[in-house]
Amino acid sequence: VGSGRYFEDKGDCPNIRYRWSRGPIVKPCIFHPQNASQFKDVTKTFQFYCSRECFLRGWHTLAKEHWNPEPENEEELYDVSKKWVKVSESRVYCPTEKDIDRPLRLDIIPVMEDGSNSDIGRMFICTGTVMQTPNNTRTRRMISNGGNHLNAEWLAKQFKVMDWNVLADLYTNESQYPYCEKWALSWNWRKHLIFEELKSMAADIITLQEVQKDAFDEWFKPELANLGYEGIFQPKKWEPFFHRGKYTVEGCATFWKATRFKKLDRYIFDYDKISASMLRNGSQEELSQSLQRATRGNVALAVVLEDLTLKPPPGWSPVGPGGGHKVCVVNTHICADPKSTDVKTWQAHVLAMSIQQHGLGGLPLLACGDFNSTPSSAVYEYMKKGSIRVDHPDFKQDPCRLLEHVKIGHSLRLHSAYESCSGQEAEFTNYTEDFKGALDYIFFSADNIAVLAISQVDEESALSKEVALPSQTRPSDHVSLVATFMFREDCTPPGIVAEQAAQQQQQQQAAQHQQHQQHHHQQHHHHHHQQQQQHPQQYHLPPKVTAHPRQQLPKQLPTQCRRSQWIAWFRKTNPHSPGVLPRLLLPRLQRQLQPHRLQRLLRLQELQRLQLHLQQLLCPRPPPPQLP
Repeated sequence: VGSGRYFEDKGDCPNIRYRWSRGPIVKPCIFHPQNASQFKDVTKTFQFYCSRECFLRGWHTLAKEHWNPEPENEEELYDVSKKWVKVSESRVYCPTEKDIDRPLRLDIIPVMEDGSNSDIGRMFICTGTVMQTPNNTRTRRMISNGGNHLNAEWLAKQFKVMDWNVLADLYTNESQYPYCEKWALSWNWRKHLIFEELKSMAADIITLQEVQKDAFDEWFKPELANLGYEGIFQPKKWEPFFHRGKYTVEGCATFWKATRFKKLDRYIFDYDKISASMLRNGSQEELSQSLQRATRGNVALAVVLEDLTLKPPPGWSPVGPGGGHKVCVVNTHICADPKSTDVKTWQAHVLAMSIQQHGLGGLPLLACGDFNSTPSSAVYEYMKKGSIRVDHPDFKQDPCRLLEHVKIGHSLRLHSAYESCSGQEAEFTNYTEDFKGALDYIFFSADNIAVLAISQVDEESALSKEVALPSQTRPSDHVSLVATFMFREDCTPPGIVAEQAAQQQQQQQAAQHQQHQQHHHQQHHHHHHQQQQQHPQQYHLPPKVTAHPRQQLPKQLPTQCRRSQWIAWFRKTNPHSPGVLPRLLLPRLQRQLQPHRLQRLLRLQELQRLQLHLQQLLCPRPPPPQLP
């Protein structure tokens, strides 16, 4: 110390003393709890404010129940006591409740040879105000499909899916989020809040966006592995960023519970490469401009999983090697530029086409991610309906005629989990100062997957308390989405109970009607057969064919059309029994009259033989009529 050299004290140096002191109270702003106060109202509200604007707002509009009680003495009113009170002499100090709203100061004091404190070489470090630990525990109400309670038998069969844009550390800066404290934006603070929310949701499948490669390797993968998850990561096709002393890139990460699912296959959909192969029609200049506009580096990560718990019934398809259900989980992050609606629509089309071309459309499908598109956008309409109306406003923003090069459409038949359960999308999945609305979705194939419930997203009244996201208690500018699903053959979700009940009722009525018709037919046929035995009926032969059949009928006339012509002719020539032919003859004709024989049967001689065959089918016991 005497020589003035710097050194590191590891806690065992006898020549240094430490002293921690507690300072005066510095209250936070009543309107912005993340900001320390700069003003205090000593005449009316007795509250603290961080700016002149907040002071005037509180003076005029602050409700009386939010006022502080009037101080009893002048010392308490003006807080004239500015003394620092010593609280510890150890090297390390842990704040207590008495330190809340007060700064702390650490004094580093050199010690002389005689054991006295030296006035030379002293140093001190002052902290910000100590704040109470934020309460990040939130209760998210589950909304079941149709508003009914879930069946207890479904608990062992359902699986939960969580989707979340966790906000990469690359993008957390004070200029982008000026309303959030710098310490609350730090990754060391946010990663713990993210992990706590992932842990609390206990999802079987997790799809995350804006995951940095280093964060995946150092945090997400090992921490979630301790909870029983396996995962894969796919970065965007961007140049690496130099961030906090190293190069990194962000992308999509998908995790699944290893005790519930097993990975069978994975697919990477590189939108830029696929666009280059799809953009072929048009001039070279147009294609170059379109490809340049479509190149954004976005990707989609698809993983095919097999359910290790549920085994479908025999004959069910598709199944994995272990005999369990197969499900395809797609995780994507679409272009974020609000002025590039044509690129967003194009990437949604590339995603749908890639799913179909890789043969994943026939599997139970989950398409999750940050689509950066509102429910009124062309992207949302395309994902749900498989097409986009020609007069959609997003089609007007296509400077490079990107959407004119291909036919926009798909046949995946996707539904939105939140819209299916609550009748509308979540009001907010992104809540910042610049934008507030829904951008994230969980789409599913309704043909083979049913949604049972969703986790309700916070309402604006709760989000507005945070000013905007991210905040001290919410680590991302997006809100996570959580939905519970079942494979279609294993459930009857509450939302479609009424629909399926109506279908079952119609089927029962149709079956009863069919049984009644069969019973009536048997009685009618028995009575008709007795009449045939007493009075054999002479059926009319068809008219003579004056022209070649190929001149009257097309060469490739379908079987159904020929059979319908025979039915029309038979009913016209035998009006007394119009219902006998369809009930008795059609099943046999369908089996016996093959397409390659119909050309020969249309000749006159074959028509007469067919007429004789008809008589034998309808009246098997009487002898056949004599042909001339």
